[in-house]
Amino acid sequence: MEAPGEKAAQGPVLTEAVTGEVLFRLPPDQPACLFRAAAVCQAWRAFLTSPDNVRTYRGFHTAPPVLGFLQNTGRSDEPFPRFVTTAAPSPPLHHHPEFDCEFWLALDCRHGRVLFHTNFPLGLIVWSPVTGDYQVLPEEPIQLDPPDPPYSDFAGAVLCAVDGCDHLDCPPQGPFRVVFAATSYENVDVVSTWAILYSSETGAWTEPSTVHPGAVMNSPGVTSIMGPSLLAGDALYFTLDLLNNRTVLRYDLGGGALTVMDPPPLVRRDTFLVTGEGGGLGVAAVEGYSLRLWSWEAAAGWALRRVIDLEMSIPFTIGAPITQLKVIGFAEMSGTIFVSANGIISSVQLRSGRVSKFSRTPNSYTIFPFEIFYTLGTQQGP
Repeated sequence: MEAPGEKAAQGPVLTEAVTGEVLFRLPPDQPACLFRAAAVCQAWRAFLTSPDNVRTYRGFHTAPPVLGFLQNTGRSDEPFPRFVTTAAPSPPLHHHPEFDCEFWLALDCRHGRVLFHTNFPLGLIVWSPVTGDYQVLPEEPIQLDPPDPPYSDFAGAVLCAVDGCDHLDCPPQGPFRVVFAATSYENVDVVSTWAILYSSETGAWTEPSTVHPGAVMNSPGVTSIMGPSLLAGDALYFTLDLLNNRTVLRYDLGGGALTVMDPPPLVRRDTFLVTGEGGGLGVAAVEGYSLRLWSWEAAAGWALRRVIDLEMSIPFTIGAPITQLKVIGFAEMSGTIFVSANGIISSVQLRSGRVSKFSRTPNSYTIFPFEIFYTLGTQQGP
């Protein structure tokens, strides 16, 4: 029992190295853990707000977590994409952009930014859910008179343009690039697909690069014949549904050339672009209750590299007539594939093969995962 006037003996003080061993292991997909830890004491707050320690924390976890996703609703009575946060509690992100538009679609989400295609007015907008800031891009250099969109189907990509960035902490106000690809046709047999690149540093679009891929699919109920993008190496890839298969378009970020690649090995419409072996191009699709992964190899073409059994991992009733397994999203940085089944989204980690329940969805439309480290010091805009 301590004598009057004496202070209680303090326990050993943790060294900075030991503190790091504890705090660096806090899960990045639960940002609230970092903020709670910072409230423990002044020393921990100072540790967690140190720029060097924040960089070490990001590097320790190697890839930003998925904190939510955007999904187009496909409903006329709900003409804006849903932004669903998956962290509980959610960090203070902006859930929708504050601009005046009657209708918009999410086209891409990468490096902390979102790309929207808008109607009324027609255009493209880049938005940051962290700061709430957005930028309306200048009109594409392909327009018609009257000003209707000179394309039937389209896709897009947004990416950080900071030199040497590892994309673990892309600055919200930093430079970026946008690639917009679109397909137009007089009929299903006379088809042109073009792509252009916008740089925020120059404020201008490049001239379009055009290919003629062949006859495209024209099927009732299909909302678009072009799919979301994949960034692999120095190129962006998009899918395009031709008459007999789903093929892949490659856009060279260095030279601006657009080319048509050999189609993936399956004649089906639900193959999804993912990162393949060695960080290159890959595709994924569900066959039966198995997730199959192919990689593109320059010498040999498409090669099946992996099969992941989903039967015992994803919650659904085997053999039920309403059961439909479908790949609906991919998170590039973390290497996570998202599969929907009867309104439930499950995540499949490519590195570990671990499957876990991720979220719920009212439909099986594509999702655009939002990957970011939300740490102390992440700036919230007005």
